[in-house]
Amino acid sequence: MKKAGVLLLLLVLLGFSAGCIGSNGTTSTSSTSTTAKPTYVDVNGTRIYLNEVHFYMYGMKTCPHCRHMHEWIPQEYGEKALTYYELVDNQTNMMLFNELAQLTGITGVPAIAITYNGTLYAVIEGEFNVTATPEIIATAIKNDGVLLLTGKTYLLSYKDPKAKLVINALYTIFVKHQSVDVQKIFNELKANSTSTGNSTG
Repeated sequence: MKKAGVLLLLLVLLGFSAGCIGSNGTTSTSSTSTTAKPTYVDVNGTRIYLNEVHFYMYGMKTCPHCRHMHEWIPQEYGEKALTYYELVDNQTNMMLFNELAQLTGITGVPAIAITYNGTLYAVIEGEFNVTATPEIIATAIKNDGVLLLTGKTYLLSYKDPKAKLVINALYTIFVKHQSVDVQKIFNELKANSTSTGNSTG
């Protein structure tokens, strides 16, 4: 598992680097208008169908990184591939973002969740290389978990009951766009830490 984490960290660092280089105002050389986009990408034998990828983003209209991601994601995946939650002057979105911050330590925007075929596979704080999304999803699928990228890379395993509590909460905040009881989750995590052998897959 450590090997996968290191490999993913390298991938993410490359992604962040590419995102920073591409955000200098130059236009992308992506063939969006003249060539048909592929329907899937093969990542080491894992097919990622691009029309099954969806992004959920908390952002602020005053944030240049949010604006860049708000433009880049639809450019790569289509207008319907992004659900955007504005934080400025929106009490509900701000409350949900605060819950996200309590659960993950994410305090910066954009905060982006990536789902594939309806399943959550990544939560990312900050701007990243959108074209690396299939690799991020394939890595999460291979490791049967959700990648949490917040400056450091974490894997929340779907097989771990404690991690599953957090995954379900993240899914609720991003995909369902509903509030979670953060204190109850913390209490359950604390209770589960004493019963280490109980795995309810």
